[in-house]
Amino acid sequence: MTRFADRRRVAALLLVAGLPVAATARQAQRPAAVSKPDPAASQREAGVDIWTDHLKVRTYPSAPSVAPGQRVSLVLEIEPGERMHVYAPGADGYRVIMLTVAGQPFVRLLEQQYPASEIYVFEPLNERIPVYQKPFKLVQELTLDAGPKAQAALRGQAQLTLKGSLDYQACDDKICFNPVSVPLSWTLALRAAPRPGGPATPE
Repeated sequence: MTRFADRRRVAALLLVAGLPVAATARQAQRPAAVSKPDPAASQREAGVDIWTDHLKVRTYPSAPSVAPGQRVSLVLEIEPGERMHVYAPGADGYRVIMLTVAGQPFVRLLEQQYPASEIYVFEPLNERIPVYQKPFKLVQELTLDAGPKAQAALRGQAQLTLKGSLDYQACDDKICFNPVSVPLSWTLALRAAPRPGGPATPE
């Protein structure tokens, strides 16, 4: 039996089964898709988990390394405990949760953007307060100065360590707990500034 006859036989079987012949042939010839690794997912998996009495925090930088002139994010994924909430911007008179990164030379911190909050109704005082009760994310973006002074100061350094804190006050449906300050630290490898028209290269 010729190859053409083989194909006709397969096509007849597909028609009997009610399957589209042309589409099936194209699918058979299409190479399998190769999934590429997701750098952000890898960074998240390598993140550091911190537990307090009120919440869980996973923290990680958006990239393992940074070069002068590039932007990187410090990420906090926060999960309040059962029946817990922390205060969001607009909660007047309450301690709003805050990610603070200590300043240092040649590092420029960009403005933080808080995620959308929800309204918590505290019935004893008839208050409506913006809070976070469900998992949410805080992100601090920063850039590394690419000026000559910065490049000269950073040349020869293998890594950059950034320190900060997460400050908050948590409450449940009955009481508010003492304010907490959680120390944080992130370490990124340093790369040389990109050459014009080319990617950044290792120091």
